[in-house]
This record gives sequence, C-alpha cells and structure tokens, in this order.
Amino acid sequence: MFFNFARFFPQQQQLDTLLADPDCELEIILDADNILQEIKGMGANKFADHIIKHPVMYMRMIHYIISVEDELTDKKAQIQYPFLCSEILGSQNQKLLDFIFDSPEGGLDADDEMTRFTLFHRLIAFLEVDVFNMTSAGYFSKFFLALIKKRGFDVWYGIANDKETLSNLIKHIDCKHIAEIIEKLIILDTTQEQQEETFIKERKSLLQRIIELMQNKYYCSETVENICDILTEITSKNLNCLYYNNADIVPFVDQIKRPELLFEIAIKTQKPQPLQVIINLVEMIPKEQKKEDEDEVVHHNEKDYSIFENIASELPKNLLSKRNNAANFQNSNQENVQPFGLHKIMLLKLIQTLIQTSDIQIIETLLNANLIKVLEIICIQYSSNNQIHIMTEKIIKSILDLNNEKITEHVFQFGQLIEFIVTYHTEENDKKGYIALLTSLANYLIEKSYNKSILQYYKDNQQWFNFVKNRLCNINQKEKPYLCNVNPKAKSEVADDQESDIMQILQKFNESYYGQQAQEEQQDQDKETSKQDQELDTYNSQDNGQLEEDEDILMDMNHGQVWSDDANQENRQNQDDEIQGNKIQDSLEVTSENVKEINQIGDNISSLFNHNLFWRIEYDVQEADDILNSYA
Repeated sequence: MFFNFARFFPQQQQLDTLLADPDCELEIILDADNILQEIKGMGANKFADHIIKHPVMYMRMIHYIISVEDELTDKKAQIQYPFLCSEILGSQNQKLLDFIFDSPEGGLDADDEMTRFTLFHRLIAFLEVDVFNMTSAGYFSKFFLALIKKRGFDVWYGIANDKETLSNLIKHIDCKHIAEIIEKLIILDTTQEQQEETFIKERKSLLQRIIELMQNKYYCSETVENICDILTEITSKNLNCLYYNNADIVPFVDQIKRPELLFEIAIKTQKPQPLQVIINLVEMIPKEQKKEDEDEVVHHNEKDYSIFENIASELPKNLLSKRNNAANFQNSNQENVQPFGLHKIMLLKLIQTLIQTSDIQIIETLLNANLIKVLEIICIQYSSNNQIHIMTEKIIKSILDLNNEKITEHVFQFGQLIEFIVTYHTEENDKKGYIALLTSLANYLIEKSYNKSILQYYKDNQQWFNFVKNRLCNINQKEKPYLCNVNPKAKSEVADDQESDIMQILQKFNESYYGQQAQEEQQDQDKETSKQDQELDTYNSQDNGQLEEDEDILMDMNHGQVWSDDANQENRQNQDDEIQGNKIQDSLEVTSENVKEINQIGDNISSLFNHNLFWRIEYDVQEADDILNSYA
C-alpha cells in the first residue's frame, strides 16, 4: 500500500517547470513522470491554456485517441499517449471542451482558427471505418461523453444535419461504447444551459431507428442487448423521478410502449433484456402523473394495463419451452437437468410484476393460461432451484391475498393447490428442495383459515386433515421451535416488554412498602397529639381550682405541680421510648419480610432475563439434547 505524501506537503510542480517554455511540445509533457494527476488536478487550467495557444497539439491529442495501427512500432505513440490523452480529454476540463466549439476571447490567427474548426470533424471521422479497435472505441467514447455532458446541445448542432454521422453511430451500435453514446444523445444528459432548440424531433427519430434496427436484426445478440440497455435506461430514468413523469423523457417512453414487439424479440432471442424493458413499462403505469392546466395542478392515477393483456396469455406456456441450444448438466444428485436460464427467470419476474398490479383482468388472463399448473410443474421439475420456489410462493400468495372468490376458485379447483401440496409433501421427497415451498404454502393456508373463500376448499378434505395433523404437525414441531427455546430475532422486543413488567413490579413494591410505613407513622403521630391535648386540659382545670387558696398553699401547690410536671414528663418520655421500641421491632419484622419478598422478586426477574435476554443463559442440558436428537 502506497501513501501519497504530495497531498499534504507542497512540492514543486513538474507542469510549471515544463510550461516555463511557451513552445513546450505535447510529447515532452506526456513523457514526464506522474504528470497525469497534476494535469487533471491543480494544473488543469494551465495545461488547457497551453493547448489552446497551440491548436495543433490539440489535433495531435485527438489523433492519438482515434488512430490505430496494426503493428506495434512505437510503444509510446500507440499505448502510452492514447491512454493519457483520453484521460485528459475525458476529465471534463471545461476550457478544453469549450475550445472545440468556441474560439477563445483573444482570437486566433487564420491557420489556428482553421485547425480549431476541424477538431470536431476530425473526432467524429473515427466512426467512418467499418471495423475499429475496441480500445480506441473506449478512448473515443470517453472523450465524446465528456463533450455531451458539458456541451450536449452544441454536439447536436454539429451532428443534427449530418446524416452520415448518425448512420455511422447506428452502424456500430453493436459496440457497447457506441451504444452508450447513443443513449446519452437521446436522453441528452447535459449540464449546458438550456437552449431554445432541444432537438426533440431528431432524438425521437434516432430512438425510432434503433428500435427498428432491433426488430430486423434480432439475430445479432450484441445489437439486441445494447439497444435494450438503452431502452431500459430511458424507462428507469423515468421511474426514478419521484412522483411525476419527467417531461423530457415521456415522449421517448411513448415510443417504447410496444410490449408485443419486445416480447416477440425476447422469445426469438431468448434474452432477458427485452423482458426487463417490459417490467419497467409495467411498473411505470401506477406512477402518479402531473397535469398542469393554467395555474391548477391536477393529480390523477392512470392504471390501464390493457396493453399487456395479449402477452399475458403467452407467458405461462413459454416457461415450459425447451432450449435446444442449452446443454444439460449434472446436479448434486447426479441427475441430468436442463438449465432453467436467466430468460425464464425474467419471465417469472414479469409474471410476478403483473400479479402485483392487482389488475383482475390481467390476473384472470394469466390463470386462464394455466399459470398455477405451470408453476407446479416447474417447481417439481427444478426441485433444487430456490429462485423458482421463492417467486412461485410470492405469486400464489399475492393471488390469494386479493380475496377474490372467482380467482380463489380458479387456484384451488383448476390449479388443484391442495392436491399438489398433499401429493408431493411426503417422506420420500424430504430431500427435495421444494419441500420448503410446500410447507410454507400449507402453513399460509392454515393462517388464512379465517377467510371462508379459502376455508371451504379444504375444511371437508379428509386427506388434507390427515396431512396437517400428522405430516405438517411433525414438520412444524421440528422447524418452528427455537434452539434452546430462545428466539434470537425478538431480543429487543422481549427486552422492552420485560423492562416494562419489571418497572411495574418495582412500582407496586414501592407503593406497598413505603405506603404502609408512612401510614403507621401518621397514626402514631395522631395518637401522640391527642394525648398531649388531654393532658393540657387537665392541667388547666387544676390551676383554675386553686386560685382562692392562700399564697402558701398556692406555693405548695405550685411546688407539687412542678414535681407533677417532672413526673409526667418522665412518664411521657418512658411512653415515647416504649412506642419507639415497638416501632423499631415492627420495622425489623417488616424489613425481614420485605427482604425475603425482594429476594424472591429478584430471583423471578433474574430467571426472566436469563431466559429471554441472554444476560446469563442457563442451559438445560437434557432439554437441549432432546431437541438435537429430535432433529437428528
């Protein structure tokens, strides 16, 4: 692993040293070590200014990109320079790209201006050859895509009236690099400021030409794949617009809405790409569209799937078609199996997409074409293809979830779903891959037993009843219980529930314990207050009865009263000590009982957490052995 210290420590720039010579040649710059990153980075403007002053160097850069020689005579001219020039011109250097279409502010002399004017024509001349090198095509594509990104409208100005250039592009559409250029020309993904002329007519014409080419040259797999990739990119770009259709893309989508043609090409070529375009068209239908009428915005949903009805009836039977060009292979059971193929997988995906639209007319068309029976056949025929089983399960469940009596009747009576599950879900087929599908469908039907339209088809079926009671019950007993009785997926949910239960237990304990203690203290305080009031009344009555006595008797009485107060004070102190001692003893008794209760609650909480929250799991060895033995 290498670390680039130049990012953090300033170093002398090679480009500055080289450009100190105003007439420094292009090849001298390209021969410098590690010059590419400097030209694409901080030295981009300096290099562009130097090239603009010498348009001949610009012409040589284009020459290095598009020129190919059969024999390797000069390694630098045929390998190093083309790569460096394509990287520089493809880095979207704004000054270099603008120079193709605009003369610099200071102007150029007549010869340099003529050289600048011919740069674009020299570039597109690369397309005139019948066969070209793929590496050079990649270099050309990188530069041309940079031009479209920065000056897309000017590119169209240069080729709109040049029929030969457009024809040359279409001629080489079997090359992936050229197909990408055509895609960007149609979508016109550019950052250039919007122009009055958007060339919508020319772009639609180009799209129509490549669709017709695909229709007539369906035998060329590269052409079909590249054109379908263009159509997929256009429809995907429309799908990626959040809620509203992209006004710049809608005209092209209308040209692509030809599902019958795309399906015909898919069947002829056995390629999945045309089917992917149809899937995108289906998924675009329910998207909300925006219609502007003066200042009012009206939202409406258009869900018309009628254009897919004709191909819907053809889909199921093509799942059973044989591929004569595909060789059989041996699976893990030493059986010769014909590969299902990506083309049929895309057919299944298209069927699933149509089912998920919930369009009754489309679904009835598929069912009338024996969709359920075909799915059952391919699931048994390709017993180890999990992708087929997963998609089949989703299709059947989506159909039954509609709760449409007519459709449900078709699934059970014509599709014979119950008989299919019971027939193939046997001990002899335990090692077949479709057992998981049958088990899942059986459990799904039981869960839907509240639905009378489903329940009526198996409630009186004794064969189904025996299957559920014996076979399915045994399977569920093995598969549904969690290992060591612990659910690993519900950890957070169990923790939240148990935490709330624990808080309720602690709150209840606090209320019972501290509430009782506060009540006893309040009762003792009330008793003490009432006793003091009674004693105060007695003392006042005695003082009033002795007012008429002489002073000596009063003094004796006062002396006796003082002694009586001391005695009463001592008695009250003894009573307080006795009451406090009783309270302490009662508190100790309550505390010992509560300690036992707290310990018991703690044990319950601990066992609760140990079982569900994995804080300290205590395993039952015997129970674990029994579970593992039952699996074995």
